Amino acid sequence: MEKLRNLDHKIFNYLNSFTGCNNFFDNLTIFAAVYLIYFVPLLFVILWFVYKKMQKVLLKAFSAGLLAWFGLCNLIGAIHYRARPFTAQANAKELVFHRPDRSFPSDHSAFLFAVAFTLWFLGYKKLSAVIFVIAVFVSFFRVVAGIHYPADIVAGLMVGFIAALIIWFLRDPLDIIFNPLIALAKKLRLA
Repeated sequence: MEKLRNLDHKIFNYLNSFTGCNNFFDNLTIFAAVYLIYFVPLLFVILWFVYKKMQKVLLKAFSAGLLAWFGLCNLIGAIHYRARPFTAQANAKELVFHRPDRSFPSDHSAFLFAVAFTLWFLGYKKLSAVIFVIAVFVSFFRVVAGIHYPADIVAGLMVGFIAALIIWFLRDPLDIIFNPLIALAKKLRLA
């Protein structure tokens, strides 16, 4: 276990060492670590209105993300607290301001990977691949920015996979909830 922890810290220290070396790289890191995740809900809103047959799939994928982020990650974080690198390590560089709350598992990674895996399970392989690339990009740069350790990202990926599995197993019962929601949205001209 100690060897894994040392490896986790070594990888973090190596990636975080690039912070502050290049203005372009720092700006890219900030964009990816903080703002790129907002592309996914924006993409979902566009797909919601353009591809109406995808609405249930989008709701299921988004539900998996929310389950991962606000359900499973908070549960795991309550059981096992791990401080963020910029508060736990004196040599860690904090590129972006972040609350000094729990680091493990990564909420951003869990959300994005849950969405990607759910889309994959439901047969939307190309869209899943796009979200998966975004998930990898965001996750990598959150380590570079000093917000997470690599193990937090791996745990987020696993949490996302579990959330996607839960939603996939509940896909038919969820239609009982989502069908009336979509019908209501159509009446309100939101779908």
